[in-house]
Amino acid sequence: MANELTVATYNLHHCQGLDGIVDIDRAARVLSGVGAEVVGFQEIDDGLTRSGGANQAAELGERLGHEIAFHPTLERGGGRYGLGFAAGGNVETHFERLPRRGDEEQRGAIVARANGVWFVVTHLSTDRISRATQTRALASIASGLDGPVLVMGDLNQSGGSLGPLAEAGLVSDGLRHGTLQHSLPGGLLRVLGVVGLPRPKHLDHVLAGGGARVVRSWTVASDASDHLPLVAEIRVS
Repeated sequence: MANELTVATYNLHHCQGLDGIVDIDRAARVLSGVGAEVVGFQEIDDGLTRSGGANQAAELGERLGHEIAFHPTLERGGGRYGLGFAAGGNVETHFERLPRRGDEEQRGAIVARANGVWFVVTHLSTDRISRATQTRALASIASGLDGPVLVMGDLNQSGGSLGPLAEAGLVSDGLRHGTLQHSLPGGLLRVLGVVGLPRPKHLDHVLAGGGARVVRSWTVASDASDHLPLVAEIRVS
C-alpha cells in the first residue's frame, strides 16, 4: 500500500526578506502555511550579528511547535550558520561533509530518517567545479541508503546539471520552479536598463528514489527570503 507525504525545502537566507529585514515571525508564518510534514532548511543562523544573535533553529522550532535539528557548516564572528531538518518530533540526524576546493566554504548534508524514508538535506557550492564534485558525492551518499530516499535542498544548479543524481535513480516530477527571487527594487532595475524583474532561477530541488517518487511539486509565494519554499507531494510504495 502506498503512503503519501508532503515535504518542503527552504533556503531561509537567515530569515532576511526581500525588504532587507530579518524577521523570524514572518518566516514562521510562511512555514506554517506550507503544510509540509518534513522540512529541510538552508542558511539558518545561530549567534550571528546580522540576525541579531538569534538561535534561529530554536526560535523557529518554538513558533512551529516542533524541534529543528541544526547542523552548522560554517563558524564565523562568534556565530554559526548551516542546515536544519524538522520532521515533527525527535529525529536522529547526522552530518556528512562534502568535498571542497582549497579554503572555500565547507558544504555538507544532513542525513536523517523519518516516516520510513531517508532524507538528505544539503546546500551545494556556487563554484561550478566544486559543485560537480559535491553532486557526485551526494549521489554516493544517497545510493548507500537502503530504501526510499529523498534528496532536497538548494543545489545551486538547474535540473539539467543533476546527472549523477539521476543516474542514482533520484528524480523530480520534471517541473521547473523559479525559486531564487531577485530583491532589486524596480526603480533601480530601470536605472540599470532592466525592464521588469529578472526571471527567478531554478536552484532548489526535491528528488526521490528507492521506492519514493515525486507526485507533484510547487512553490509558495513569499517575501520572507530571497528563495521560495519548494513543496512536494511524495508517494512511497
